[in-house]
Amino acid sequence: MQRYHDSLTGRAERVILRLLCARIPSWITSNHLTALGLFGAVLICLGYWLAGFRMAFYALALFGMLLNWLGDSLDGSLARYRGAERPQFGFFLDHSVDGFAMALVAGGVGLSPMAHFWCALLALASYYIVVILSLTTCLATGVFKVSFGGIGPTEVRLGIIGCTLCAIVLPVFRFNIAGLSLTVYDVILVLLSAGLVITAIIHTMDTARQLALIDPPRHPRR
Repeated sequence: MQRYHDSLTGRAERVILRLLCARIPSWITSNHLTALGLFGAVLICLGYWLAGFRMAFYALALFGMLLNWLGDSLDGSLARYRGAERPQFGFFLDHSVDGFAMALVAGGVGLSPMAHFWCALLALASYYIVVILSLTTCLATGVFKVSFGGIGPTEVRLGIIGCTLCAIVLPVFRFNIAGLSLTVYDVILVLLSAGLVITAIIHTMDTARQLALIDPPRHPRR
């Protein structure tokens, strides 16, 4: 399986990950890092939810975001660095845990003062569409796309961090659209959802066109 990771931060991220892999103690395994990423997602969810009672808990969500990035980005990188890949088990575990982690992150954002829950769920559903597309593309072509249009998991995390920092230092701006009281972060989530769906449609059409040339229709035998 070939990995395609051409995100905006991909080159710098790979350098950082290699430096970290060289310094990770031998007793720490990729599975430990996968668990760390999931634990970080739990902290993110708790931090955003508790921020509705006290804004200081946004710091807990940001700390969880760091742990989630470390665990999610380092687990596969460490396995490749040590030459200890488990292609089938590792692929299944990593992306299964990622699905639960993103649900926790989106749920936390939806429970926070920043956004409505339905907007967070809309973004989560759109994200899952892209994930499903990435997995089906991998099965059909043997290429696993980690990023689309220069945007990967790290860019999404940075966007969430940026919005959270804005929510900490600035009042959450609210306005009415068609009778709905929305925050600026609701609008961002809706626009993100639309962008993800459009990206998925474009990629689906492009990949289907390429596969149609590689795998043309066959006439049935008579």
